[in-house]
Amino acid sequence: MGLFNNGVTRPGKGITKEEAAQRNYFEILGRHFLDLIKLNLLFVLCILIFIGASVLLSIPYIANIEDAIFNVIWQSNFILPLTPFIPFMFIGPFVAGLTYVLRNWSRQEHAFLVSDFFEHTQKNLKQGLMMSIISTSVIYLFCNALLFYVKSGLPVTMVLTVAGLLAVFLLTTSFYTYPMIVTFDMKLKDIIKNSFIFAMAKLPQNCFYLLILCFVHVGLLWYLPIIWALLMAVFLIAWTGFTINYYTWHIMNKYMITRQPFIQENNETTLKDTH
Repeated sequence: MGLFNNGVTRPGKGITKEEAAQRNYFEILGRHFLDLIKLNLLFVLCILIFIGASVLLSIPYIANIEDAIFNVIWQSNFILPLTPFIPFMFIGPFVAGLTYVLRNWSRQEHAFLVSDFFEHTQKNLKQGLMMSIISTSVIYLFCNALLFYVKSGLPVTMVLTVAGLLAVFLLTTSFYTYPMIVTFDMKLKDIIKNSFIFAMAKLPQNCFYLLILCFVHVGLLWYLPIIWALLMAVFLIAWTGFTINYYTWHIMNKYMITRQPFIQENNETTLKDTH
């Protein structure tokens, strides 16, 4: 584990509360740049078996690529095979471990790269697993619905517009789910409910950050797909998660943490920051 133990065995000098309150995205990103690479590599190593399983399960369906493309485009009753999606239903706990470390770094708190990653992967095993099952199922259903309505005879522009708006809503909702899982002692249904609320209430800000992420990922994938794949393996996953956590922590801190006394006074469910 020599690759990952730089700064893992001791917490360092830390920062003051005043410094923590004055967060600067690029300053934190620069300070943790090498750590993000290590964390990205650790996460990819942990989910590599699921990626490999998905590829193997996809082979029977794409062995004849021309037939596969024909079925997707022209066969009206075509349904995407479910089996290649199934392995991704098991990566949620690792996403939770990744999110915990990134959340701490984004709010300028210490996190042990390896030990905290695995500790909170295990601690959030149940909710992380349920969240990845739900999100993978939603993606699968969304893709099938899109294929169906594109070939249904409805105006393609209308279908793509509605699908685009729904995709934005689902993606911005996902900004909040794992940060809430690793931060609050809440039931999963309440986490999803609050994520929906933030997706709607903070739509302009959510879209701004989503646009930045899409610009980087879609731009690289369109013009430099091989470079994008390499960067995903070594940096982009952690950078994406860091950017999301940097933004969502500000929202959760303002509306869910600093308002806890008000919530308690009204005898509502208390949100506990237990992590």
